[in-house]
Amino acid sequence: MKVLALSDVHGNWRTLKEVMEREDYEVVLIAGDLSDYGGKVDKVFEVISDVVRSSDVKVYSVLGNMDDPQLLIKSSNLKELTILHGGLTTYLDYLIVGFSGGLRSPFHTYFELSDDDYHSLIDYVVRTLKQVSTSKHLILLTHTPPYNTKVDLTYSGLHIGSEVLRRFIESYTPKLTVCGHVHEARGVDSISGSLIVNPGPLFRGYYTVINLGERVDYLLKRLE
Repeated sequence: MKVLALSDVHGNWRTLKEVMEREDYEVVLIAGDLSDYGGKVDKVFEVISDVVRSSDVKVYSVLGNMDDPQLLIKSSNLKELTILHGGLTTYLDYLIVGFSGGLRSPFHTYFELSDDDYHSLIDYVVRTLKQVSTSKHLILLTHTPPYNTKVDLTYSGLHIGSEVLRRFIESYTPKLTVCGHVHEARGVDSISGSLIVNPGPLFRGYYTVINLGERVDYLLKRLE
């Protein structure tokens, strides 16, 4: 399965359109911050719908700390886009789990949660996982990266990811985790053999193409 992994769109619908029209893929995973400081995302939704409407491509997203939580409700009638928050969905042989929002910060952005909040969401997901087929591969989609990795490291040298999300990965070893939020931490890492990808901020032209099969191959890319 070929995946287009994106994050941190920040309202840049033109770059989103260019990337989505340039690449071939079956699934799009967007790791949040669709909007720019809580701004409107109508044009972002429009681009996604226009590009994939006549295809079989599926688009799954979470919201980031810069997104208005009300988008969880407002987006529920979109046919071409599924936004996840503390829930999961199935696609082919994969279970996709999504967690929206960012960790609490001094900046008091639009959609912030504590690690305790994530713990409650994960508890619900874990109960659900126990009721579904264990033969499916797990994909984790989250705006907040897992703690103490290459993909949650700020310019100042601080790790600002979630410890709870890291423990979830250690326990359930998703085949792939796509995250975002920390623009300067674009790259890959692994936890317990599980690949973690921060595709980098799309609004600056960064994205990643991933091939999921018996092995996971990836290519970090940027618009020139």
